[in-house]
Amino acid sequence: MSKQDRRDALDAFERTPQRRYDRPAQEETRLEHAGRFRKRYYDLPQPGGRPGRFLWSACCAVMLLTLCCASAPMVDVPSVQERFADWAAQQNERTLSQLPGATPEPGTALYEAMNFSAEAQQQAIENAAAQAQEQARAEEQEAQEIAAGTRFKHYEPGELSYQTDRMSVSVEQKTKDGMTYFVCDIKLSDVSQLRTAFAGDSFTSGIYEATSDIAGRYSPVLAINADFCRYHRNGVIIRNGELLRKQNITKHHLLIVDENGDMSALTDRTGKQGLVAADLEAKNTWQTFEFGPVLVENGQAVALPKSFYVACADGYYEPRTAIGQLGPLHYIVIVVDGRRSGYSTGASIPQLQQLFLDEGAQFAFNLDGGGSTTLYFLGEVVNMPSGGTERSVSDVIMFMANPQ
Repeated sequence: MSKQDRRDALDAFERTPQRRYDRPAQEETRLEHAGRFRKRYYDLPQPGGRPGRFLWSACCAVMLLTLCCASAPMVDVPSVQERFADWAAQQNERTLSQLPGATPEPGTALYEAMNFSAEAQQQAIENAAAQAQEQARAEEQEAQEIAAGTRFKHYEPGELSYQTDRMSVSVEQKTKDGMTYFVCDIKLSDVSQLRTAFAGDSFTSGIYEATSDIAGRYSPVLAINADFCRYHRNGVIIRNGELLRKQNITKHHLLIVDENGDMSALTDRTGKQGLVAADLEAKNTWQTFEFGPVLVENGQAVALPKSFYVACADGYYEPRTAIGQLGPLHYIVIVVDGRRSGYSTGASIPQLQQLFLDEGAQFAFNLDGGGSTTLYFLGEVVNMPSGGTERSVSDVIMFMANPQ
């Protein structure tokens, strides 16, 4: 190609003007820039253009759907828990078949272990919780009925008991001739375990408290109301080895607990003032109580006085508290509930005397009774005070495992 031909060919194209660096470049507008390029459009293929490819895709989709439906299970898929339970049952059965010896019987611990069921265990837990709630509701209802006086307390034999190497206490609830009463058998190792305490923790405090409030500060195994010694304001009072009052009195009998823990009574109160107290103090007397009458001495019934501080004739039925002795450091306490129709009428003094004889007491002595009668055992009042609640008293008798 000649030079002229090449020049003509090049002139056929519009040459790009050379950039003039001595002038600022002119910026194209957006419309001018867009006009330099042609926009291309890509349309979707129209139906009917290639019918074979569309039909082939539809057939593939139908076949895939058919395969998926054919492989799906016709029943519900078991849960993970159900599959685990089946697996565990199979493993247990396989392990059980490999164990030496006879097959465990149903109900045994090994059988239960081999046939563990999570659902059964959960059901057992729920049943136990429901039973506990039902029992709690029943106990609450019983307590409310007892407090209202519409239900009476009942204890099974052996339910109220305490045993250590230093003491033993058993309390049995009994009924006889319309009476409901408690027989307390108490064995001690030392006389110091038979102690007394006062309301306000002082003989001279001048206040009164419930038996449970006084005893609750000392944590005895068993406690009863004593002789209400601050109420009658007379008599010889020795408590825990300390002489507190020494006025002699004729209308009471005097219960004496000596330094060895043996019980006796003084019924002749005609001695001069102070002499009885001085003699008892010199003998290291451990406790004295002013009340009575004496019920039993040397294992025999004592003739009851015709005129006394309390009515001793038959026919006077009241709540009673009394204490006695069976042997060395072996004591008996009888608490009779009363004034509650359908539960207990109370006891007369002759009836109370016979109760001690029936239990084999060698000595027995009547203490304050009526609304004061209270039996406290391991932190709970186990009898039913006639007033519905405890009467405030001045002093209590306590049997303690570890006296301070």
